[in-house]
Amino acid sequence: MSGSDKKNKGSTSVAENESPECHEEPFIDDRMRNILVSLQKTWLDDYSNSREKILVDVTERLHNEFSIESQRTKNDLVTQFKEELEASRAEWERNHAIRLQDALKEHQEKHEREIRALKKKQWCYQCETEAIYHCCWNTAYCSVECQQNHWNQHRRACRRRNRAAAIDAVNEDERP
Repeated sequence: MSGSDKKNKGSTSVAENESPECHEEPFIDDRMRNILVSLQKTWLDDYSNSREKILVDVTERLHNEFSIESQRTKNDLVTQFKEELEASRAEWERNHAIRLQDALKEHQEKHEREIRALKKKQWCYQCETEAIYHCCWNTAYCSVECQQNHWNQHRRACRRRNRAAAIDAVNEDERP
């Protein structure tokens, strides 16, 4: 054996001593593969369960936040609507009060004009319609019939007759 053969032989024997199992048996055998597959399956199951739990938690939290935000938005809108409604109602009441005061003032003025117009007219003492015939200072009639019907009562208080009699009496006193 030469030196190189020794080297080769020694090196092969070292290589043979170190890895004869490697060449004969695979590094991962079925038992190890089953353990790794089982471990991988367990990790994937744990990951899936953890992921689902986290997704459920995140979904619940987002739902709760959405519900709270929705309620807050609803409350804000209701408050804003009530404020706008109150402002509109107050404005409407102010406008209504102004229109009511204007209408009341207009009706009062109309009423006063009508009263002044009515006061300028004379009314039949008998039937209370507008009078066109005047008897004396405070008695007027709408027709000759009303005057004749009322004459028996009015005769005693009639100033026209008394005034005519007084004038006649004065005229008689002045005669020599």
